[in-house]
Amino acid sequence: MKYKWLLLLPLVVLCLSGYSSAQAWSSILNPSNAINWSSVGVGGIPARTTNCASLTSSATVAQINSALASCPSGQTVALAAGTYAITGTINVPANVTLRGAGANQTILNSTVKSGPVVSLAGAGPQYGQANAVAITGGASAGSTSIKVGSATGIAVGSYLIIDQLNNGTTVSANGSEGPCTWCDNGQGGTRAQGQIVAVTSVAGTTIGISPGLYVAYTLTPHATPFNAIQYAGVEDLQVYANNTHTGGNYSNFSMSACAYCWVKGVESNYTDGDHVMVYFGYRDEIRDSYFSNAYLHSPGTYDSDVDLAEKTSASLVENNIIERNHESVMLEWGVAGNVVAYNYTMGEFDSGATNVVIGGIDFHGAHPQFNLLEGNVLTEIYQDSIWGTSSQTTAYRNWVIGTNHICTPTSGRGTVSCTGANGHYGFQAARAMDISYLATVNNYVANVVGSAQMQSLVSCCGYNPATLTQTPSVEYPATRNYVQAYGWSFGYGEASDDGSGTGCDGGTAPCHLAGTSATDFFHGNYNNVDGLITWASGVTHTLPASFYLSSKPSWWGSMAYPATGSDVTGGTGPGGYSYGNPAQACYFNVMGGSDGGAGSPLTFNAATCYGAGGLSAPTNLVATPH
Repeated sequence: MKYKWLLLLPLVVLCLSGYSSAQAWSSILNPSNAINWSSVGVGGIPARTTNCASLTSSATVAQINSALASCPSGQTVALAAGTYAITGTINVPANVTLRGAGANQTILNSTVKSGPVVSLAGAGPQYGQANAVAITGGASAGSTSIKVGSATGIAVGSYLIIDQLNNGTTVSANGSEGPCTWCDNGQGGTRAQGQIVAVTSVAGTTIGISPGLYVAYTLTPHATPFNAIQYAGVEDLQVYANNTHTGGNYSNFSMSACAYCWVKGVESNYTDGDHVMVYFGYRDEIRDSYFSNAYLHSPGTYDSDVDLAEKTSASLVENNIIERNHESVMLEWGVAGNVVAYNYTMGEFDSGATNVVIGGIDFHGAHPQFNLLEGNVLTEIYQDSIWGTSSQTTAYRNWVIGTNHICTPTSGRGTVSCTGANGHYGFQAARAMDISYLATVNNYVANVVGSAQMQSLVSCCGYNPATLTQTPSVEYPATRNYVQAYGWSFGYGEASDDGSGTGCDGGTAPCHLAGTSATDFFHGNYNNVDGLITWASGVTHTLPASFYLSSKPSWWGSMAYPATGSDVTGGTGPGGYSYGNPAQACYFNVMGGSDGGAGSPLTFNAATCYGAGGLSAPTNLVATPH
């Protein structure tokens, strides 16, 4: 469950198995902070063309589930255009696709009371990892072969949770709101760091795995076997939620113990809980979709977002529009090696604090590691301190706006309006890059930080004591002002932390720490607050287009590629350094959207946006806070 919520390192060539020095980042990043992200996601979603069943909107949940359960491997259950009365969970089994006629045509009108609306789920690991076995050898970084004390329950095609005891400093489940005892699959928070790997071979107690280990696991490492369903997919339909849940998993889409599974081209029209929840996932994919609005806009069990949790690894969240939620993407509870890329997020808010900047991508709950954020246009990157540490995050070519357009209504379902007094920009805790005292050893390269919207906050609301040109960054032990905007913030705790006071970790420890930025690597970031690009000494200014893509993707359209970065010119974003991304272009140019989500949820169909080669960059909107 969720609860409420720079010394440059030396550049060396990495020579570990599975971490090839031919990676696009090998001459740019500190290699100990990065991994090979080129094999995330499904690796090509199967284009299943044979329908085992074709159903119309008169079909019941029982009939849909019966068709799915009896569908042969590699085939599709097709739902024709229309509105379907969904009273219980739809269960998509392994090797089967559930496909609608388009997110604006096939609508699952949900009155589900308990459980997700659409579930892609395997049995998963035992809670508390009672069947964990000791790793007795081969646990070095990059290793693709480990030895275990017992191979019982481990077979080719199964999966392993790899973890180890926290070291108590850089890896800890103790945060500014106390210990996260639930952050590691029921082990009391003692094993926050880890990853999921696939078993590729078994020879006695020697186990082949993929991918290689992201770090050296030296502190009593364990491997926990579990089975997952594979290659289940949902495409081209809409879930229309009605705030009917009273128990169970409230998510519109849920993946649990699912490998090579996907959600593609869907619309999630409001949610009672999370739009998508991924637990114990391996190489899953959430792409080309529209996640709009939520009933919940407060901290709690759900954050109305796309949530990756429980050691989910090597998964891909790509090319999605995510608007008007509490958060947009959350990475928590030990997720590792994932890529969150080319998404457009905006309009997030907290109904209990409607002046606060919240949203974008949040690292929440110990211990996310080695996750790549690339090419997103988003409200904020927030590596929070609430439930423990995070590390080895790489943020590359993102445009981080630094404020959120908050529009009415701020509760329930209703017509969204941003005009006049109905809309304003968040001016409290306005920090584009908010890196807490518990987030260390990160890479920040070629990001564009700030926006016209953020610049406008200097004249907003009578609160700011200084102009933005005076505050490009702040780091503890300096005093951080709650109503002053910053491009970068380092070393503080909660959003309200100004650098004073104690009471963190459930005791008397300070909520902040000096010098944490010294563990990070910075190169080629543009700060719109002072108009400066900062380059690392002795590092090439020639930057690859991507850290995980080998070439421009087919869905990109005619927009400049790469679209954001200090090596980009002529863009519509700050300094001309960003053209946005295809998801943002789809939202503005095709769907007719606006910053803040006026009139949303809008009409969405992935086929009208991507792959036709017609997308061009959206116009940058200049903010008018009031």
